Amino acid sequence: MKTELILKEGYPFILASSIFAVISLLFLGKFWIILSFLFLFFFLYFFRNPERIPQDSSKGVLISPSDGTILSITEDISPITKEESIKISIRLSIFDVHIQRSPIEGKIAAREYIHGEFFSLNNEKASELNEQNRVLFENEDSKIVVNQIAGFLTRRIVMFRDLGPIKLAERYGMIMFGSQVDVYLPKNVTLKVSEFQKIKAGESVIGYLNEEN
Repeated sequence: MKTELILKEGYPFILASSIFAVISLLFLGKFWIILSFLFLFFFLYFFRNPERIPQDSSKGVLISPSDGTILSITEDISPITKEESIKISIRLSIFDVHIQRSPIEGKIAAREYIHGEFFSLNNEKASELNEQNRVLFENEDSKIVVNQIAGFLTRRIVMFRDLGPIKLAERYGMIMFGSQVDVYLPKNVTLKVSEFQKIKAGESVIGYLNEEN
């Protein structure tokens, strides 16, 4: 199946900015023409849908579910499973690809959508109180929860997939505009990333299960 270069979720934004560009060309001045085309190019860029190939697809590999920069790596209790986990918090800028992908080969076993607030992600309360979409990925070796967190500008979290089988690095959802993704990994993971590292969804290896040291 051929993958669309631009996500259909971006069509309304691209159409509106295209109309704005045409009106600006016909009736408005240079400032509005430049502004309208900046909006159009931004939305085309933001809703891009690139192909990604995992750096490694061997058994036990864990692939990043999100583009962005790692803010912190801590220990916490995972949503849904309520198990002690390694938590990796990933911050996305508006220039990152906002599509999330499966970190493992397995299935989407559960999902929790939390209707919350829209605090700025710089606010300490954001990761607890903001609108969130928690997804449990599961296979015979592991259970991983990925939590999409909406930010101040973000007003929509999208799911592309229902519960059921999913491939490694397969697209399953996205967050509109700036946002954060928290990944909860089992304790028996050898991490391959560090804080402040830039990573890519569906491509970057974040760790391995039961890897021999």
